[in-house]
Amino acid sequence: MNHEINVDKSRRKLLKAFLAGSALFVLESALSPLNTLAKPRTSNQVVKAARYIAVHPAGVGFTQSVASGDPTPSGAMLWTRVNPEITGIEAVSADIVDQTMIQWLESGRNGSSVKIAEFIKNGQAVMVEISKSSDFSTTVLTGFTPVWKDFDYIVRLDVDGLLDPSSYYYYRFTTKSGFVSQTGRFKTLPAETDETPVKFAYITCQDYTNGYFNALNHLAEEELDFVVHVGDYIYESVGDPLYQSPIEGRQITLPSGGTKATTLEDYRTIYRIYREDADLQKLHERHAMIGIWDDHEFANDTYYPAIAPDDSLSPDPERRLIANQVWYEYMPARVMFDKGAPFDQSIQIYRSFKIGSLVELIMTDERLYRSPHPCGPAVTDKYFSSGCADIDNPNRSMLGTEQREWFFSKLASSDAVWKIWGNEVQFAVLKLLGRYLNLDAWDGYDAERQKIARHLKNFNVKNVIALTGDFHTFDAALMKEDYIHDPDSEAVGVELMVGSVTSSNLREALRNALNNVPTNSSPIPLPVLDEIIKVLKSRLGIVTTLTAELLLKELQSIIKLENPWIELFDSTTHGYAVLELSQAKAIWTTYTVDQIETKGARKSLHWQCEIPRDKAELRVLESNTLLNLF
Repeated sequence: MNHEINVDKSRRKLLKAFLAGSALFVLESALSPLNTLAKPRTSNQVVKAARYIAVHPAGVGFTQSVASGDPTPSGAMLWTRVNPEITGIEAVSADIVDQTMIQWLESGRNGSSVKIAEFIKNGQAVMVEISKSSDFSTTVLTGFTPVWKDFDYIVRLDVDGLLDPSSYYYYRFTTKSGFVSQTGRFKTLPAETDETPVKFAYITCQDYTNGYFNALNHLAEEELDFVVHVGDYIYESVGDPLYQSPIEGRQITLPSGGTKATTLEDYRTIYRIYREDADLQKLHERHAMIGIWDDHEFANDTYYPAIAPDDSLSPDPERRLIANQVWYEYMPARVMFDKGAPFDQSIQIYRSFKIGSLVELIMTDERLYRSPHPCGPAVTDKYFSSGCADIDNPNRSMLGTEQREWFFSKLASSDAVWKIWGNEVQFAVLKLLGRYLNLDAWDGYDAERQKIARHLKNFNVKNVIALTGDFHTFDAALMKEDYIHDPDSEAVGVELMVGSVTSSNLREALRNALNNVPTNSSPIPLPVLDEIIKVLKSRLGIVTTLTAELLLKELQSIIKLENPWIELFDSTTHGYAVLELSQAKAIWTTYTVDQIETKGARKSLHWQCEIPRDKAELRVLESNTLLNLF
């Protein structure tokens, strides 16, 4: 087999990556193992830098392991963090991660070569290796990229444009002092003309303090193209005594001494601790992730302009900018961040992915630009609310005008069979006893919800599936323009909500409310839960001891009766969902774990549904609910 890389071809690929805005890195076409010195240069070889040699066990000095994200047919974003306390690394200080400062180690290349060479010589960089074999016996690419001191000693590397489609790749990082990272793996997307079926998973709501990430351990074992995270990757609150009681072994202490992150070091501390979790590390090491945020990456129920309503109704742009920066630091997403810009212009995380000819994945941001809640900021204005006129105000938006226009354009122009929407909060109407259960979701933005549905109708956009998180509940529903009057045959799409990884579901919240125990990350605030319990008690009309199971069975029965567009609803468990997409149909499968209180759990098949091509309908194939409610 010929392992030599044609220099002219290599240069064309690298120039293409440069023009596409690839991340900062230096490549050499070396195919030797880690501890092999470069061969002497001949007339048709590129100049090679001296390799960094591993002398420590893998993983030492890389406390947060490695991660990959935003895959393309020819690459992905690669990420790691080098722990300065262990490695003693002297990283590069800069106000911005310069993703245009690129130098190739080949004869005659100019530009910023002197600066890059200095970083490599001084040990301010890491060497990255990319291989198709897990033992790195041969490498596809080897190069050097800086470690960014002012961005928490992270490495961000984009190899888009350099790899083959539909292929697994392994990668690792090595410092000059000999510390070598764990090995990561990712899969590139199929070529845009490829009709191969696509299979991926998605998750949401992983409160570290509320339980162990057992679902992620099982998810890491799945054979997938990638994983999607639809928000609440972290929780900014780590122990508010009003509603949180961290379980044993999962406490987080913030540098500020508070119970909510407010400073740069607070947010970084949370991400560092989350990324030290073995199950989350395992997931990132085995699959590329496409992530979006919801509210808790900044503050609960947040809205524009940088309002954290639980803390203050005054804008806090400095805290929002910090939250944006740390999300950027820790999420391997193909986005840029400018801390010198206003908070709402510092980063743009809405983006889309073409996955073969079958799928277009469109990820939206439903927090940074959204209007305030329609009926007021109090918890009783947002949850279990009778509503108000402002719900129908056409000037109110969750997406913001610019993003909405982009979203509409993506939906109307996509030639993919399936249009998959990464949608953080519930789209379908959700009422309980005639009241809106959650106006923080699309029920609070009905005018814009109707605009979306009309757009899908007007442009005859078919095969739309919304992937939803936020409510800590498994839910399958139809998407409609007019939920009261439109028959099921006029549905414009299907919504598939995934339950939480660990954040409290309604059964746990009701159980804790009955026992006067604080509930971590409940989907419904405690005062509202108390009111719901009072109403349900009255309806049940019994004097025997109430249980959370009895209350939830009544609640879910009412929800099913009042919201017939919801086919499945289960708020009793934790897990993840897998979506398989082919030319003929979509198959949605959910899996649950039996407990989150201790490390290790059994996985079970929960539901399986089929969505036929060109029909917005749900066909339930498997329905195992713990309470057998329906």
